[in-house]
Amino acid sequence: MPRKPERGILGYKKDPKNQILFSFNVRTGDEWPSDDSDDSDYVPDDGLYCVSDGQAMKHSVNAETKKKQLLIKNRKRKKNGSTATKYNETSASKKSKCTSQTESIVAEQHDNVPPLPPEIWLKIFGFVVDRIGALPFLCRAAKVCHMWHELSCHHSLWQKVDLSYGWIKARDQTLLWLCNNRLSQCRSINLTSWKNVTSSAIKQLAEKCPLLESVNLSYCKKLSSEAVTMLVDSCPHLAEIDVSFTSPDAVSPMCLGHLIGTMNSRLRLLNIAGNHFKAFGTLVTYLMTSCSNLEHLDISNANFSSDFVSLNIEKFQIGCKKLKVIRFANSKFRATIQRQQMEPHGFSDLEQLSLAVSTTTTTGSNVGLGIDDNFISRLLLTSTQLRLLDLRGCGNVTCEGLLHLPITNLQQLYISQSPIAKSNCYSDFEPMIQKWRHSLIELDLSWNSYPAEILHAALKALAIGCIKSPLESINLAGTSVKMKSVKYILQNCPSLNSINLTSCRGLPRGIKRDFSGKQFLQLQRDHKT
Repeated sequence: MPRKPERGILGYKKDPKNQILFSFNVRTGDEWPSDDSDDSDYVPDDGLYCVSDGQAMKHSVNAETKKKQLLIKNRKRKKNGSTATKYNETSASKKSKCTSQTESIVAEQHDNVPPLPPEIWLKIFGFVVDRIGALPFLCRAAKVCHMWHELSCHHSLWQKVDLSYGWIKARDQTLLWLCNNRLSQCRSINLTSWKNVTSSAIKQLAEKCPLLESVNLSYCKKLSSEAVTMLVDSCPHLAEIDVSFTSPDAVSPMCLGHLIGTMNSRLRLLNIAGNHFKAFGTLVTYLMTSCSNLEHLDISNANFSSDFVSLNIEKFQIGCKKLKVIRFANSKFRATIQRQQMEPHGFSDLEQLSLAVSTTTTTGSNVGLGIDDNFISRLLLTSTQLRLLDLRGCGNVTCEGLLHLPITNLQQLYISQSPIAKSNCYSDFEPMIQKWRHSLIELDLSWNSYPAEILHAALKALAIGCIKSPLESINLAGTSVKMKSVKYILQNCPSLNSINLTSCRGLPRGIKRDFSGKQFLQLQRDHKT
């Protein structure tokens, strides 16, 4: 039986051929024991060592042989004692000289390279904040050293603050402390989902941060009209405000009327989505006549006291001609009848238009009744720069109407659950896809009843052409697409990285799912030829 190895103050003696002093995986490495309180003095033994991983230990040599080896070693030490002492002294002096010389060189080099001044660090911090935001970077940097703590408190770094990701507790005390200590020069703040923040805290924000230009109060359920009014009155540079999904009092006719009347031409962004409105038609008229520099308007998922809100499209285009983003998704808008011929104005700068209708709600079929070819053609009369068009669920839109739009470089087209593939529109479906094949990056054709042959012709026209298709994502879920059409897309769209084939009845088993990332690459390899 092998003898149990001796333990010393550093634990078991290690195998000289397999020593591990540090390991990231502490369960598999040969680590130093954690508790050596019961170890005796360690005596080196060349004939005895432990092998890691539970391997067998070497047998110890005989006691007599061991004693003879020790006697021989002691005699040699006595004979060579003087020589060894002189040699050790010489080597020690040489080592000390080398060490002192190295330390002096390092010290000289350190003296020649001065530390960065705080002004440079502040500039670096500014670049980081512009890239990734003030939080949580500044909170983490403040824990590094005293200088970084002072720099992270500099007010110039807190000009754009996003508090919607849960970095800190969403309560009044937190916002008040920030207003008093960090946000004196703040120009943009995002308080999305601060459901418990009260109007008193918003009033303090308005008083302490007069330079505010953009405020996001989305989902602040306790917001009052008094707080919104004070925010508008106390911040003369305020140009962007988001009060979507807030309380009815915060979007009352009187409050919104005061907001539009005070901000008027400096208002660039207005998001009032997800709220319930009374007498909204009057507010729309006021908006048209006052906000000439409005660029972003979101009234999605709105509930009106009337069945539909009439929209005079031509007057809308004249009053808000700089609009770039319009979102009326799932809201009841209807175009007024054009009684007299007016000079065409259009939205020449428009880039995004969302008129989607949710077909899952009970009122979804009624919401989209006002969205038809006439509404879209009048709205997009001069919108040649449009990049995004969302018509999901719009039941009165046809392929012919889309084909005649003046849009030249559409990049994102969403026509999911849109019954535009009627028997009288099949001939226009392929030309419509062909029109934008050179620019389409994302296409959603899901849950439509296109015949397999019509869909195959459209996808083939999308994939094959003189210029390589820039398509990156396509959604064909719930359609009658065949495998040959899928192969055309996979083989002829080099930029494609996502395809949704969920519930496609014409595909074999194992293919009916959403492919992206590694799964998409595997699908592409399997059907490369």
